Amino acid sequence: MEDYTDYFNYRNIDAEFYSDYELPKYLSKVLPRNKNATILDIGCGFGMTLSALIKEGYKNVRGIDISEKAVKFCNDKGLDVEKSNILDYCDAAKEDYDFIIMSHVLEHVEKSQIIITLKNIKMHLLNSEGNLCIMVPNAQSNTGSYWAYEDFTHSTLFTTGSIIYVLKAAGFNLIKFLDPKGIENSAFTRRIFKEFFMSIYKFKKNFWNKITSSSYHKPSPDIFTFDLKVLAGVKK
Repeated sequence: MEDYTDYFNYRNIDAEFYSDYELPKYLSKVLPRNKNATILDIGCGFGMTLSALIKEGYKNVRGIDISEKAVKFCNDKGLDVEKSNILDYCDAAKEDYDFIIMSHVLEHVEKSQIIITLKNIKMHLLNSEGNLCIMVPNAQSNTGSYWAYEDFTHSTLFTTGSIIYVLKAAGFNLIKFLDPKGIENSAFTRRIFKEFFMSIYKFKKNFWNKITSSSYHKPSPDIFTFDLKVLAGVKK
């Protein structure tokens, strides 16, 4: 397991950067309606999502992180956060959750451990009706190569096809991409602007794929946003 003791220092990430954080619309739309629902934020960092959830009225929110600095910061703010890696937390699980968030965490897990980690989350942390919401850098995006190397602790990036693969291999069979155009938080005029230029971007990609005899895996959705947002569950 990577040592994240000085992660935030090395990455020049300060807690104040997230002081004005608000829940993105795509996440708000899929959160449980019941404000008493149990929610776990895996890799919660400085607790910005936990704080935003509490502001929205959620009462049973908890987080884990492997950074001692981040955990102390959260605890000092009164947030329910403990220092633990994912598999240890799964092994010691005393309850399951209605909703679990993993925002930009899975790409830090060693590739050989990704499916095992997701299986353990499904078996030990998520209740039978619960949902897992994952955000990961998108290797298909214009900045995919940049994010593969910008953060030295990234183990792997994902495409739509590979995130579907690991989720299915872990036993999830309800998989939905959220905000695939990256416009949920945009004003109306900006949405039109972004959709127009995205259509040009896709056309150019398809054009050069044909010219260079390249291709994408056809069953995998074409999503080119900076990150992939995925909601996963299990249909009985």
